[in-house]
Amino acid sequence: MRIKIAGKVYERSVPDEEFHALKERVKSVCRFEPKTKTWIFDPRKAICGDPSVLKEFGVPEDVIKSEMEKYKERIKELLSERMEKGQFAFLPCKEVRAPFKIDGGLAIIDLARISRMVSGEGPIKAYEKIMSSVNGYYLEEHLKKIENLFSLKREISLKDNMRNMLVQLSYPDEPVLNDLERISKVKYYIKTLKDVQVKEIRILRKRNNSIFEAPFFLFHKIRNIANKHGYELRDHVNWPEEDVILVKDFSLYSFQKDAVDSWENNGKFGTVVMPTGAGKTYVGLEAIFRTSKSTLICVVTEELAKQWSELVKEKLSYSPGIFTGKRKEIKAITVGIYNSIAKHINDLYDRFSLIIFDEVHHVPASTFKEVAFKSKSKYRLGLSATPERTDGNNHLIFLTSGDVVYEVDYERLLKMGFLSPLRHHVIYVELSEKERKLMAREMMLARNDDEKKLIEKKYALKAKAKIDKVMELLRSLKGRKILIFTEYIDQAERIYRKARDEGYKVELLIGKTTGRSKIFDEFRKGGIDVIVTTRVLDEGIDVPDADVAIIVSGSGSRRQMAQRVGRIIRGSPGKVADVYELVTKDTIEERLSKVRRKGLPLYSRRRARSFNS
Repeated sequence: MRIKIAGKVYERSVPDEEFHALKERVKSVCRFEPKTKTWIFDPRKAICGDPSVLKEFGVPEDVIKSEMEKYKERIKELLSERMEKGQFAFLPCKEVRAPFKIDGGLAIIDLARISRMVSGEGPIKAYEKIMSSVNGYYLEEHLKKIENLFSLKREISLKDNMRNMLVQLSYPDEPVLNDLERISKVKYYIKTLKDVQVKEIRILRKRNNSIFEAPFFLFHKIRNIANKHGYELRDHVNWPEEDVILVKDFSLYSFQKDAVDSWENNGKFGTVVMPTGAGKTYVGLEAIFRTSKSTLICVVTEELAKQWSELVKEKLSYSPGIFTGKRKEIKAITVGIYNSIAKHINDLYDRFSLIIFDEVHHVPASTFKEVAFKSKSKYRLGLSATPERTDGNNHLIFLTSGDVVYEVDYERLLKMGFLSPLRHHVIYVELSEKERKLMAREMMLARNDDEKKLIEKKYALKAKAKIDKVMELLRSLKGRKILIFTEYIDQAERIYRKARDEGYKVELLIGKTTGRSKIFDEFRKGGIDVIVTTRVLDEGIDVPDADVAIIVSGSGSRRQMAQRVGRIIRGSPGKVADVYELVTKDTIEERLSKVRRKGLPLYSRRRARSFNS
């Protein structure tokens, strides 16, 4: 095969099996001359094709480049002449479509015709029609002149649209459209007993190439897209902006101040991650004070709602509304339970300027996510010690509450003396012969493997030897402030009764327990040394200072372990915290322990020490 370029012929022997494919590539940049059986380089074709194929014939790259540049210079002259005559022109690579026409090998349109189209069809529609027909080589400066004819500014406008907002582009710029498409859908994972179902949620809906419907939480994503592409963002949304007069009566540690600064610098949108005991609530209080606008604080339990309410009243001199199952009180600052707010979100969605998601890892839950998805709050703060989720829906946290803007770890807070060093002890116990026989009998009657696992887990976590081991530990830990965690109410009740009968100053704290504040007060003063509890203290509740945690039974959750350990590591001079984890040997609990122990590196630098029963 022979190719001629710049007066010189280049030849290459081509195997039969490669000939057809190579011929098609050469054909895209050359014309064939039958008389000499030579392919002649055609820069007109090459400007739309792939001239790199010539390198395979030994044509030097600088020769190809030189020929292309010479041709482009001639085309630029022709295009500029057309522009001087009042015409926009381009060298077509495909079929020329209206409103363009062919003249002298160029696709052209009169600028006067463009002006008439803008007047008759509007700038957006006219721009779409013209730009969708441009398919070849043109000059960028000529395109700018066309944009001026449309009076097009590079801007994105946001407007109210009932329960969402309209996103309108001044013109459909492909890079911007690609980025909007990228955020238009999210995956949502639903765990079942057998598998994980994957659903896709469309959150950005396209009306046409220039107008979209978007939920309010996408404001910050769209703002970032506008900044990335040099667009001006015009925000015409009527955001909730009720001012609140607050009086601040607290100070922050340096790391807490850094956290709020980072959140504020990100447009008051983002997630703050801190270990349990690091004072995330004070980060939230500072965010409320700096914003000083209507605020909704979302929490998981009534206990947490009460805790937040008391702190807002004490530290910001404002008595907030309470929105729970029992009370429905709305004020400029309101503390509410996720479940209750979710049920009334259609009435509450546009009441608050700032929304704080305490324990933000709950947001992706099927009910709770409705609050984050529908709220009109422009400013959002997520707070958590452990934002990871086992169902894989972490991305929904950051989508609706903002990416992590600040994170501080246990090591730094330990050096500051804010948190205490931690020792972790694993103590093994065994099932009795009777327990093993009962477990084996139940497992034989199980209908499937899942049921067998549940039976084994129940026996392992509730091994009777654990109660005796707890009593041994209590005798050896006299004088310490102790929290005992269990997974089951009946197990907690047995431990409580036994400890009470042996004369320990002990209280039981389960879901139905009333007078919790009195229990905590007695624990603080020393009237109580031991609290036996279930999952009640697993999340968020401000527990008085303790220095020992005994994990009698628990799930395989890293978060649960991190939260439980977080109850005992608040710093004080000379304090060293101890966590004792009871594990039944040769059972499923050994695997659960290994998984949940991964929550410990957040707090402990030491390897777990093991003690056999």
